[in-house]
Amino acid sequence: MNKRTLGVFILLLAAGLSCACNILGGGGDGGGEVVASPSPPAREILFQDDFSDSTSGWEVGDYETGGVGYKDGAYFVSARSNGDTMWGVANASFQDVVIEVDATQVAAGPDDNNDYGVVCREQGDGNGYYLLISGDGGYAILKAQGGAFAPLVDWTSSDAVRQGNATNHIRAVCNGSTLELYANGRRLAAVEDSTFARGDIALSATTYEDVPTEIHFDDLVVYKP
Repeated sequence: MNKRTLGVFILLLAAGLSCACNILGGGGDGGGEVVASPSPPAREILFQDDFSDSTSGWEVGDYETGGVGYKDGAYFVSARSNGDTMWGVANASFQDVVIEVDATQVAAGPDDNNDYGVVCREQGDGNGYYLLISGDGGYAILKAQGGAFAPLVDWTSSDAVRQGNATNHIRAVCNGSTLELYANGRRLAAVEDSTFARGDIALSATTYEDVPTEIHFDDLVVYKP
């Protein structure tokens, strides 16, 4: 697969707010003690980057079809022309992960016809799982394999995705054969696939217009599911 010419063809996390109120005997005066719910377990962070350090190890490059690198305290991915997909890798290797990142569209065509998001288990040649949203309010989960993209979850619209030049918080879960995509706290899609078990993580963008798309990613955290 040619890395630079690849073209791209929601667990609603029920945050159950529990209040364990245990009314204890208060000497006949009706008093009691409120017992707080236990705190959730701390996340085991595997990797994080706010991209303030341009030597933190992410791919940097200017290619015929776009570029990747550090800019204004964020990590940018730009795709230059219709059908161009760009991605930048962290130069790391992970198995089961949850990836959270803020993604801001800073430039796109007049129709916001693009996609951007997170890649997990990237194989060094662009193959892997792409968990994506789009500037016009869509989402999908795609598998890149053998030079082509196949939809595991085909493109669907959602009002959870902020359109245009806006910031979306993306959460991608790659846990065993389970892939899940969230945007701004809402679960968008989930699917099972066992093709890839391990690989790099990457940040990706594609334009489907003859106008560049540029996405800035920030405050990335990778942790165990």
